This record gives sequence, C-alpha cells and structure tokens, in this order.
Amino acid sequence: MNELAGVGHESAPFSARPYFSFLVTVICSIVVATYVGLPVGPLLRDASPLGQLDYPEESLQRLVTRELDLDEALRQNRGLEWRIYRILSGGESPIREAKGWYDELGDTIDSSAIELRRAILLGESGDTNRLEERIGRWKEDGDPAERMSDWLRAAYLGVPPARDTGRALIAEVRDAVEPNWFSDTLSRRIADRIGDARARSVAESHILARGRVLQQRQRLLWALVAVLLLGALAAIVRILTAPSSARVADAPLPPDWSTGDGYALFVRALGAPQAMVLVMFYLLRRQMPLDSALIIVADLPVFWWIARYLKAHGSSMRAAFGLVPRRDGWSRLIGVTLFLIGIALVLDATIDTAGTLIGLKAHWADGFSEDLLWQPRLAFVLNVFNATVWAPIIEEVTFRGLLYGTLRTRLPMPSSALLSAVIFALPHGYAAAGSVSVLVSGVLWAVAYERTRSVLPGLLAHSANNILSTLWVVALLRF
Repeated sequence: MNELAGVGHESAPFSARPYFSFLVTVICSIVVATYVGLPVGPLLRDASPLGQLDYPEESLQRLVTRELDLDEALRQNRGLEWRIYRILSGGESPIREAKGWYDELGDTIDSSAIELRRAILLGESGDTNRLEERIGRWKEDGDPAERMSDWLRAAYLGVPPARDTGRALIAEVRDAVEPNWFSDTLSRRIADRIGDARARSVAESHILARGRVLQQRQRLLWALVAVLLLGALAAIVRILTAPSSARVADAPLPPDWSTGDGYALFVRALGAPQAMVLVMFYLLRRQMPLDSALIIVADLPVFWWIARYLKAHGSSMRAAFGLVPRRDGWSRLIGVTLFLIGIALVLDATIDTAGTLIGLKAHWADGFSEDLLWQPRLAFVLNVFNATVWAPIIEEVTFRGLLYGTLRTRLPMPSSALLSAVIFALPHGYAAAGSVSVLVSGVLWAVAYERTRSVLPGLLAHSANNILSTLWVVALLRF
C-alpha cells in the first residue's frame, strides 16, 4: 500500500548548502514566467489563432480541400464509416464550416483567390442571394474579378450559358485555378447546368480519386487507433483481474532534493533553452529552415545541469526519474503505457464532442502544425523527430520529473498533479478545448509517475500521442 500511496523514499536528504547561482536562478525565473504567461494574453483577448500562422491562406486551402475531397468520397455510400467521420468531426456540414473559416480569413487577408473560394462555398451552400451580392461588389475590380464573376454566374446564378460558352468557361477555370476541390466543383456545376455529362464526370472523378486516397489513409489511422484501444482494454482487464503493485521503477517521491534546489533545476531546464533559442534567432535575424535542430541543441544543457547536480549528491537521472525499469517492471511499463494511451484517446474524443455541444469547438488554426506541411524534407524530418521523440523526453523530465517532483516536496499528489499540469498546459497557447486536453494529459502522466515511480509510462504515452497527431497531419494534409 505504501508503494501506491506515494510514501516518501527513505534516504538521506541532499545537502542544504547553496548549490545554484542566485542570479542565474532569477534570470531563468523571469524567462520561465514570460514563456508560461505569454500565450495567456491572446487567450484573454480572444485573439484569433490566425495570427499564429505564417501561411494562413495556403494552410486553410489545404485543410478545406482535403476535408471536402474526403467527405465527397465518404458520402458515396453514407455508411457507418461516413457517420463515424461526421460524429468525430463535430457533425457540422463541412461546407458550412469551411464557409465560416473563409469568411474569417477573407476579413483578414485581401486576396482574389480567397474571394473566389468564399463565393464557391456560398454557391455550394445554396446562399445565392449573398453570392449575387458579393459578385456585385466586384464590378469595379476589373480582371480577374470579372472573369471570376462569369464563372460563378455560369455555375450558380441566372440562366445557364450556352453549351459552347460553358465549355469555354470550364477550360478557363482549368487553366486559371489550381486543380483541387474548388476548381473541380466549379467545373462540375457549370457542366451540370449546360448538360455536359462528360465534363461533369471528369470533374467528379478527380474529386473522388483524391478523396479515396485520403479515405484509405484514414482507415489505416483508424485501424492503428483501434489497435491501441484494444491494447488499453487488455491492460485494464489485466489490472482488474490480477491486481498487483503498479511500480515500474524506484524513483523517490517526494524526491530527495530540497524544494529550493528542485525549483532552481526546473527554471533552468525550462528557461535556459528558451533564452538560448531567442538569442540564436535574434542573432540570425530570421527563422532558420533547421530551427528544430537549434531547439534540440539548446535543450542539451538541461541534461548536463540535472546529471551534474544529481551526481554531486550521490544520485543519477536513472535513479531519480526511474528511467530503467526493475526486472519485474517491463510488463507493467507496457500495460500502464497502453492504459494511458487509451484513456487519452477516449478523453480527447470526449472533450472535442463536449466542446462542440456547448459551442467551444476548437478553431482550425489552434495548434495547427504548419511546419509539418510546408517545410522541406530535411527540416520536416527534424521537426518530426523533435515533436515525437525529443519534445516528450524534455517535457516529461522537466514537467513531471522536476516540476511535479519538486511540488511533491510540499504538496500532496492531487494538488501537485493539477498544478504541474496547469503550468504544462499554459505555454502551449491553445484555446479552451486544446488547453483542457493538454491539462488532462498532464494530470494523467503525473499520476502515472507517482504510481509507477517512473517517468517512462508518461513519456511513452506522450510520445505516442504526438506520433498519432503527426501521422494524422502528415497522412491527410502533407502528402
């Protein structure tokens, strides 16, 4: 029972003599306060997440065109797969949702391409009065607005054009507009109104071909999620039918270091890399294509500080954070990790659904991973490594190993888990739904650290969570 209740590890306390420079601790504390508090300002002002994006127009086009291609493929049968997809995506019409996104973007960026897409979405939603009004405001804009007006009138308004005129307009659309859902939908509507079955079939086949590729990728992702959920279910059954100690390793909780030393280590681990990254970007005067490599390099001193401190006090990172399972702990590590992954998947889906029901659905740009879409290959690979491997290691050591452990020197487990999770969630800068999801994950991983006396279950679950998010973006949006 003492193992599961989090009773302190019985060992000689670390020396109380000052170990860390007071000045460095103060500087790192200021950096941490800024880093943790900076994202809160936009949230309190209810600022649009669009300001966080470097390529909002391109990113939204990629998101909307892929989603509408996929929806078109799924709607062919309207079976169970389509219904599950609509439930998981919030149940709202994807055309109506995309129209709202483009209205917001169009009010921020002046672009003829955005105006065309907004108009097509109006036509597809059947709002011809607003479409007529919008086209009317383009009269004095000249070309290409005049050409776009001709396309839209032929597709949605007034008397259909003659067949030859309609075919010429379809050819114009093909030449002038990037081939995607918008151009194919506009061509399909014109072809339908002039009675050109062949042109309509060609446009539809393009949409369905892209949509079916995305559908196959989504099925593979859903299969992976199903396997993880089954693994979590098996872990739960085993825990219930054969209860035993949850320990994976023997990290001391509360830890052996003092509250002051733990605080000094935490602010260095979180603040120093942020300061170094800011200095490097300032000196370089711009974002680097390989900025993930700079971030990884900046994180390296964290391990030096922690390992040096622990060695000076007769310990090690392996012992302090339970980085190597006990001989009988490997199966528990696997079981607890699968349990954490499954619980996180269920809770994320529940949070998303509840947020949609009460009107707090996440904004499309909230946490949108532009780097995974637009970076060149080498930078992309480094970014994936940083997101799926490096960041979970650094964050678990920092927020669970150091922050949670230090809080446990003064507070009970529930308070420490919640407070550390709040501090973990704030720098992510997400809106309500995303912040709640990160907060819940932080609590789960802290409790897992307490129960198993190892950061490994939370670290592996954290990595799995990031891998799934990355796979979803890469499979459905990048390629």
